[in-house]
Amino acid sequence: MVFQKDIDKAKVGPERYELAIALRDLAQRLGVSLSRYAVRVSWDRSTLSRFFSGALVPPADFVEQLLENGDRETGTELTPAAKDVVRKLHRTALRATSPASGALQDLRDQLAGVDRESRHFQQEARLLREVIRRTQEQLDEQQFQLRQLENTGAAERLAHRIELEQRSDAFEVLRTERDVLRESLARYKAELKKAQHRAHEAELRCAALERQLETAETEAEEDEARGESSSALSPRTLRAANPTRQSTAGDGVSFHLGFDAALGARLWRALDEQAPLPLSEEELRKIVPRPGIFQLIRKVPYLSPELVYVGKSERALPDQLDALRRKILGRRGILPQEMCFTSMYIEDDMSAVAPERLVIRYLMEEHGAQLPWNFNGFDNRDGGRERDHSELSTQHFNMVHPIDLDWALHDDGTRRTWPPKDFADFIKAGLPYRFRHKLGSDHLEAAPLVVPEGPLSADTAFRLLARSLGDTWQISALKGHVLLYQERTQYPNAVRYYRGKSVQNA
Repeated sequence: MVFQKDIDKAKVGPERYELAIALRDLAQRLGVSLSRYAVRVSWDRSTLSRFFSGALVPPADFVEQLLENGDRETGTELTPAAKDVVRKLHRTALRATSPASGALQDLRDQLAGVDRESRHFQQEARLLREVIRRTQEQLDEQQFQLRQLENTGAAERLAHRIELEQRSDAFEVLRTERDVLRESLARYKAELKKAQHRAHEAELRCAALERQLETAETEAEEDEARGESSSALSPRTLRAANPTRQSTAGDGVSFHLGFDAALGARLWRALDEQAPLPLSEEELRKIVPRPGIFQLIRKVPYLSPELVYVGKSERALPDQLDALRRKILGRRGILPQEMCFTSMYIEDDMSAVAPERLVIRYLMEEHGAQLPWNFNGFDNRDGGRERDHSELSTQHFNMVHPIDLDWALHDDGTRRTWPPKDFADFIKAGLPYRFRHKLGSDHLEAAPLVVPEGPLSADTAFRLLARSLGDTWQISALKGHVLLYQERTQYPNAVRYYRGKSVQNA
């Protein structure tokens, strides 16, 4: 490639000079003229000439495209270290030319790195879950064989002493193998827990960087369009203000309605002036069971608190807040300790619906707040069988935060044998999300199932229950709840199906 313009180091500066030299070296790998390359990459020739002469710093996408095109043409990839040198020269030149553009690119680079790390951790967690599943199945099979040997050996002890000794040897071998499997299973679960924690932390960092980048890009666009700084209040998301008054959970904040034009603003200020409290059982027990309205605030590390939901309770505030707390418990991508709330009672003789709507309308019209959880199915009740087949949007709460099938069920270890219906009811009571089943009294007398010792997750429990019921029954884990019916049905929002011994990811 022949370049008509020389590089004037004194004019472009040392940073752009070093970058232009590196870009010219990369361009020589292409084996074509500047005009032909301009046609290939859909850039005009004059712009490319400015990139290669240091007069203009190209975007990061152009640098990556130049690296990829050179690798493809030569059939030889540059080493990661060599590519990092070019990227470093580009970022340095970009910051020297435009600090704001350099800061934005740094954010994009950080997000890309954390995203790669997050996908790595998620893949690690998926592999560990598969290893745990296979190990658990081996352990179940060993337990089954041990019980068979125990039963057979007891019945024939007196008549077949020699055979019993042989069975005892086999029993000891199986018991040793079982103990090894148990140790492996415990180790895999510990590794899975660590991998899930790392993946969750990476996802939180991704979310923080995405929001920071979105805010920075929006501000940059507004500055360029209007030549002035952006508003302190984001048009996309309303952040919770600093509290000026501590909430008194027992007595509560009471608000007597007055029907004036600024009622929505007054209601919002009454909620916003309180210090947010953790959405925990301890705090909810302090609230008097009276009607009122509330707001949910999500606090993610390194970000400002975010107002995500405004809701109501026409009967008892603590009951409604506890129902939402339990729903958040069993979801992926969000931690219970991230959630806080403020609330107030509605004293006047009217439903809490109107105050709730007044607050929402005020926030949306006056502050441009989106309140993401108010319009994505967060507080939907069980819609029954008709809703099971509904397609959900990508922004629906169940799609963003699907149920956690690794949820640990509380098991005191006192009961190892269950009729299928009792076990289904036990699972239902222990889950923070809905489990709808149609097992009747006839399944109280069905062949009991045996629950092995050790931790019991929702996924393990569903596998045991499906194996006990056989292939005619299907457990369908959807994005937001779980179904158990005598059917073979495909659901649009399914995560996993359990049929007899078969487990299939959707």
